[in-house]
Amino acid sequence: MSNLTKLVVNTDAEFEALAASWRLLETQVPQLLPFQTYDWNHAWWQVFSDSSWYHKDELAICTLHEQGQLVAVMPLTNTHVGLHSLFIYRYVRPFGSDPNLTEIRVPLALPTYTETILQQWEDLSRQETFGLTEFQVIHTRQHATHFLASNAAVHPLEARDIPNYILHLDENWVSFKSGLKRNIKESLRHCYNSLARDNLSLKLQVWQGSEEIKPRLQEFYALHAARAGATNTVEHPDYFAAPRHRAFMDALLNNDFGQRMRLFSLELDGRVVAMRLAFAMGEELYLYYSGYDLKFARYSVMTTLLAEIIQWSFAQDFKRVNLSVGEDVSKTRWGPAVTKYVEYQCVKNQAWRRALGSTILKMRKSRRTKA
Repeated sequence: MSNLTKLVVNTDAEFEALAASWRLLETQVPQLLPFQTYDWNHAWWQVFSDSSWYHKDELAICTLHEQGQLVAVMPLTNTHVGLHSLFIYRYVRPFGSDPNLTEIRVPLALPTYTETILQQWEDLSRQETFGLTEFQVIHTRQHATHFLASNAAVHPLEARDIPNYILHLDENWVSFKSGLKRNIKESLRHCYNSLARDNLSLKLQVWQGSEEIKPRLQEFYALHAARAGATNTVEHPDYFAAPRHRAFMDALLNNDFGQRMRLFSLELDGRVVAMRLAFAMGEELYLYYSGYDLKFARYSVMTTLLAEIIQWSFAQDFKRVNLSVGEDVSKTRWGPAVTKYVEYQCVKNQAWRRALGSTILKMRKSRRTKA
């Protein structure tokens, strides 16, 4: 790595100039996540970056180049609260500090450079001279824990686990289903038998790309909102109620990321009863948010839709179906593999910064509890 060059991108023009090399890197990284792509991050910055006289987001995209080739990129926002150089508080964190729209916020790097790109957190901590800076370090538990253990300049205050569940599609649907646990097998039998008993005809529709998805997005939002209002089940917010969140979806559909987007629709006798967004990421299908018509809940239409998506994925030669993040029975009962990510809230390792940082975290938790 003698020819390794570290650069931090701070301007929009420099960000856009990374597009070609960033997209090339995407083709070289195994198991690429949607949230690591240039198009996702560029759309996110356009929609969510904030700038006012007292609160300002600045770009801090850390890059590594080996002999002129981009080998790692870690998009960060450098958020100042105060009068910039005389800030009272600064928050350096990965792109995606939104209400769970960006689910996994890890750097994009060739495997050889994973540890090296994380070292730039220590470089950033050395720049702190005034006020308090909070750093948000996110990666797999193995890499993040190793980095913090070997870099005393950065002190972790708290950690949040982010489990990511992935189904590996070996052989075919029949063999996959035969290997499932008894409870999910019985659930699948109930799903399909209940539809047959009531003479309901099932059809899976798959909409691909911007032109096909845009006309159906409002229907998806309505079903997602209905799901958010469901009781007696795992609670989920309406993630697309805010206009800014819908603007972000529009931005994705309007750039090259739209080519990756899929919208699955489950129809019963021609009526749409459940939908789910997904992203085609090479050999992996990443499942995103969903929604369904509560009047059809007794048919377990979301389980049926997932089963249909898995069968479709086999037919399309996907090797993996990513069930996304968060531990709940709708994922774990399928017997998936799990990748363990972790999010650390950190400060520079000095006594007064550790104490003040801990106080701020306690106040933040207290406000959430009262809300």
